[in-house]
Amino acid sequence: GNRAPGAALFVCFKAAEEGGEFLVADGRKVFKELDVEWLKKLYTKEVKYSTAEFPMGFIEGLPDFLQSVVEPVAYGALQQALKFKVDFDTELVWAKSEYDGSKILQVRAMPQVPVVRHPYTKEPAWWGSMHSHAEYLRAEREKVFGSEGFEEATGASRINKTDVYYADDGEKMTVDNLQHLDKVTMDNSVKVKMEAGDMVLLDNYLVMHGRCPFEGTRKHAVTWFKQPDYSRAA
Repeated sequence: GNRAPGAALFVCFKAAEEGGEFLVADGRKVFKELDVEWLKKLYTKEVKYSTAEFPMGFIEGLPDFLQSVVEPVAYGALQQALKFKVDFDTELVWAKSEYDGSKILQVRAMPQVPVVRHPYTKEPAWWGSMHSHAEYLRAEREKVFGSEGFEEATGASRINKTDVYYADDGEKMTVDNLQHLDKVTMDNSVKVKMEAGDMVLLDNYLVMHGRCPFEGTRKHAVTWFKQPDYSRAA
């Protein structure tokens, strides 16, 4: 019960002109329909999410003797900045960008399990953000719906790049596994058309949430709550 807030209240201030439906999926059903052998592998190896990446290609343009000096300085400066920016533990990993092969510093969260038992009901449920964070699935969605538009809006498309890895060795999920996850997730997703003033209260350990692509302007917000104690329910 301490991995995340126990409940979430989503509110709609303005619905999008087109699309943008709220998505909910029962994590218990997703858990039961995912391939058993892959679930065992995931649970044993655990997963890590990369939550951002920072371009460091400029370092490669420096003379060799300067690169060895600048790298630890850039690493330390970003490490300190992250301590003020995020409220969860992270690690920084030097890597190559899948955009252009240039040097990057990737921000990765600490290892997580993909399945949890509900703190009170003890039911197992698929848990986490693999479906939204996997780079392959995001790229596939962009082929259909277009990009999120971060680059046009903020210039931050590179920074907002995410992905998912096995925690023990840094290996990426296979395309087959991610396609399987996508099918099971979407088969169990329900669209909720929210209008201005509507609210949706979710159990954050049993229910996954997301949204459909949209056109126009969409204004939603969320408030997080402690886990409700079902043992006290009448």
